[in-house]
Amino acid sequence: MRTSTLLRSSAVRPGRRSRLVSVPVTGAAALALVLTGCGSDDEVGVGDTDVVEEDANLLEEETEMSESEMSETEMTEGDAADSTGAGAAVPGSFVAGDVAIPQLLTGADPQAALAELPDEPAVATQVPVFAVPTDEGFWIGTETAKIWVQLVGQGESPMDVNPGDRVSFTGEVVPNGDGFVEGLSLPADQATALTELGYHVEVPAGELTMG
Repeated sequence: MRTSTLLRSSAVRPGRRSRLVSVPVTGAAALALVLTGCGSDDEVGVGDTDVVEEDANLLEEETEMSESEMSETEMTEGDAADSTGAGAAVPGSFVAGDVAIPQLLTGADPQAALAELPDEPAVATQVPVFAVPTDEGFWIGTETAKIWVQLVGQGESPMDVNPGDRVSFTGEVVPNGDGFVEGLSLPADQATALTELGYHVEVPAGELTMG
């Protein structure tokens, strides 16, 4: 007579995995879980819920930071555009209104281009002096893009200008008058260049600064 009873084990059989699995949750997936309410208490424990909320908060903070960084970038780009826009006092620039004069000097017809300049002061900022053949005038620019600067006003200029110096001034681009070039007693090649250009810059002596 058998006195023992065979009992079935309720334990999980060896080799069978639990149905609860820990899965990494990304910020986007966490936010989706929070918004949709997906996941039951049986599948997501208290610890997992905390992770979901933490990831959602982190995603929100990153979004706010990105918007802030975009605003700062747009402001920086706007300031840069204002500081380097047309007519800005950039070292080496020579402009009349929003027109860069050196670019006109290298064109096919510099004289015609200079005739179309806007009726605004010509502003030079630390432009290089190319040659100084007379006491009251000099060339600025380069061999291939230069224009004559004539100092006007009473007396001689207090500035001692030499080739290679950097000068700044506010003047006016004007056409060469009758006898203007001849009165400068320039070397023949320079007199020819100034005659062909047809224009020069008049600058009051007191408006010229060095450096």
